[in-house]
Amino acid sequence: MIQSDTYTIFWREMKRYRKSRSGVLIRLIQPAIWIIVIGNTFAGTQPLIQSVGFEGQYIEFMTPGVIILTAIFTSIFGGVNTLWDRRYGFMNKALTAPVSRSSIAIGKMLAISLIAAIQSSLILGIALAIGVSFPNPWMIAPIMAIVVLFSLGFSGISVVIAATAKSQETFWGVINFLGMPLFMLSPALFPLELLPDWLAAAARLNPVTYTVLLVREMMTGVTEGVSTILSIGVITIFVAVMVGLASYVFTREVNKPF
Repeated sequence: MIQSDTYTIFWREMKRYRKSRSGVLIRLIQPAIWIIVIGNTFAGTQPLIQSVGFEGQYIEFMTPGVIILTAIFTSIFGGVNTLWDRRYGFMNKALTAPVSRSSIAIGKMLAISLIAAIQSSLILGIALAIGVSFPNPWMIAPIMAIVVLFSLGFSGISVVIAATAKSQETFWGVINFLGMPLFMLSPALFPLELLPDWLAAAARLNPVTYTVLLVREMMTGVTEGVSTILSIGVITIFVAVMVGLASYVFTREVNKPF
């Protein structure tokens, strides 16, 4: 029964995404600009990344980071649908039905994470179209699997904030406070070795760091001092904690007045 409830919520969110063609294009603009503009603007920093063992072009170094940037913002923004559902009455209808509260949260998170992977795959397509090399195309499917897993954790953050926020202003304020700082506090744009020691230490507590390093290794074959097993372990723990926390908070908070 819980699986059926989760699938129903999941499918509803996917249908909502399919109808939002303009939203798909808008969410692609910023990451596309990052790859095309920023990738070429900082092309002159190639000696810096070569000094830490990365022999490719800077745009190849940053592309995995932009893929994860897309996943972060698609998944962390996805919880806004929960606010709209509460405001326009769908959530009240769902709560009066014999539906598990946690299945609603999990269904939303699964849909958000899949949507994030779809958006990220489009960014990967743009990167390949502008000449970013990809030595092993067979890694595309595993990379997308990592993106789905990682996005599940960030969708959990989004659902927690959406369940506890009393207004859209609060939601967007917290989301903007978290999203970009977590992205910047990672090796998405520059290697950890180039950061001050205290900032590099903070970055190693950030799950975004391990996801970026893992995806970069899968795309380029370059290992940056963190094992694949450690990266997958950190991501898995992060996702498990956030999914559990989101289910708990959603179940506790969703009945409260909005």
